[in-house]
Amino acid sequence: MKKLIIAAMALTCATAIVSAETVTSENIVGYNKAISVSGASGSGLQLFGIQFDTAASHTPESVFGSSLPYGSKVYMYNAPAGPYSIAVYTQGAFGNPDGWNNAFEIGGGIGFWVEIPSGSYTNIISGDVPVSGTVTNSISAGLQLVTYPFPVVKTVKQLGFTPSYGDKIYKYNAPAGPYSIAIYTPGAFGNPDDWNNDFEIGVGEAFWYEATSAFSWIVTENF
Repeated sequence: MKKLIIAAMALTCATAIVSAETVTSENIVGYNKAISVSGASGSGLQLFGIQFDTAASHTPESVFGSSLPYGSKVYMYNAPAGPYSIAVYTQGAFGNPDGWNNAFEIGGGIGFWVEIPSGSYTNIISGDVPVSGTVTNSISAGLQLVTYPFPVVKTVKQLGFTPSYGDKIYKYNAPAGPYSIAIYTPGAFGNPDDWNNDFEIGVGEAFWYEATSAFSWIVTENF
């Protein structure tokens, strides 16, 4: 939890949010419509994730290209102890083209922060939906940013984790928090082991997962 607070505090200067609004898919092609909205007080954050072409590696350039305004930032948390990799979309100078100043890889199922410097902006991300397939991601012991690997709404209990007691899920409620928190707890008085909270994770939304031990997160979705 201490790491989570530090990670969130490190981004309190962000000036915009990106929120997943809609997704449609037909066969294996889909798109996610994301709308950025400046925070009324000059601050706000949104966690975002890759849910298309999840078998491929992505970069800020391949995900956003030139679709975001100058000064936009992508922050990817390097699990399990950080720090962040940061990419900024910059205006070219001395004949150089506009572009992102960092080309780190963002894998399928990985979450990241997006910051837009000002104004409102609509961005559409499209790609192949892994239809009727199985996606496997590794969960490390400790803290990481992840997203459900398919573009559908799920509750905590529908995400398909195989947790240990004490594992936690943190959903950041943009634009200013706080976090919704779910903890995997042992059953009592004849009740089964279960998560103690069952909030929704939206399309395109990432979240923190804090694991007491490593495991493989295997998700099968039939559309």
